[in-house]
Amino acid sequence: MDVRVDRKEVEITFDPHVFVRQTERNFDIDFVEETIRTGDLNQEKSQPPNKICFTKYHGKEKYTYVVIAIIHNDFIEVKTVWLQQGR
Repeated sequence: MDVRVDRKEVEITFDPHVFVRQTERNFDIDFVEETIRTGDLNQEKSQPPNKICFTKYHGKEKYTYVVIAIIHNDFIEVKTVWLQQGR
């Protein structure tokens, strides 16, 4: 899958749903941004052309962040976030 924006530089926005779920799932927004900027693309959960799943394991916290986002022309919109214990 081809990501047509520079993940290191692009603006990241959040759907209001993410903030509602943040208190329930207890995740850190900074780790969500790091997952988008440096995480792996999960081809199985991605739906071309613009819905993409990023995953990244954060070793110190022992959690894997799974982030579903929509790629727009000049920004990435986070739709939902899950935490998985371990890798």
